[in-house]
Amino acid sequence: MAAHQCKACLVYCMDFRLHESLANFFAEQQLVGPGADIIRVGGAIKSLARPKESRDREFLLEMLSVSYDLHRVRQFYLINHEDCGGYGLEDVPDSEEELAIHRDDLKAAAALVKSRFPDVEVLTYFMWMNGKAELVE
Repeated sequence: MAAHQCKACLVYCMDFRLHESLANFFAEQQLVGPGADIIRVGGAIKSLARPKESRDREFLLEMLSVSYDLHRVRQFYLINHEDCGGYGLEDVPDSEEELAIHRDDLKAAAALVKSRFPDVEVLTYFMWMNGKAELVE
């Protein structure tokens, strides 16, 4: 089988409300033409940072490995969003407190991914329901 290459692998929530905003974000990031692998799992970033079960984290890391090994991605985008049901069970209000929790999880997930794939750039974003994507550093 011939190797294929794409620019990036995107990991984000399955929430249907994000479809249009994410499509716009991908276009802004110039990911449409060169292609990108997409991993959509409910509460994906939380599962990397603070999984309920270790198998949840391992599943996502395996999917990242597939993208890395088969498609030689050079970037991983980790994207969380406002009003995520994966966080709703924690009764986190839509506020600066919610954003702080998402930022912490994005940073923890990025550190984990970077430790597994040290030669790949890891970009973290928080997406508001209005479609605005904020880089989290």
